[in-house]
Amino acid sequence: MVVVIGLARADFEQLLQSVPAEAPAFAVLRRCPELHRWGREEPLFKCVIIECDGDEALVLLEAAKQHCPRAVADIEYGLKLSRAFDLIS
Repeated sequence: MVVVIGLARADFEQLLQSVPAEAPAFAVLRRCPELHRWGREEPLFKCVIIECDGDEALVLLEAAKQHCPRAVADIEYGLKLSRAFDLIS
C-alpha cells in the first residue's frame, strides 16, 4: 500500500529537526525531495509530499505524536485515503 501524505512545510521541518537521526521516522523524512528544488509559488512552497508504505506511515505517525502534534491529522488523513483506495482497487 502506498501512502501519500501532505504536510505543511513548517510541520515537516519541525519533524526533521526534532526526530532523532537514528529513528526510523527520520529515514522516511529524509527521502523527501530536496526542498530548495520546489517551486516558489503557492501552494508548492508551503507543503511537502511524502510517499511511503503503510508501515512507514505508522512510524511517522508515532513520531508526529511525540514531536509535532499538528502533523498527526495530516498523516492520519493520508493513511485513511490509502486504505479507502485499496478497498476500491
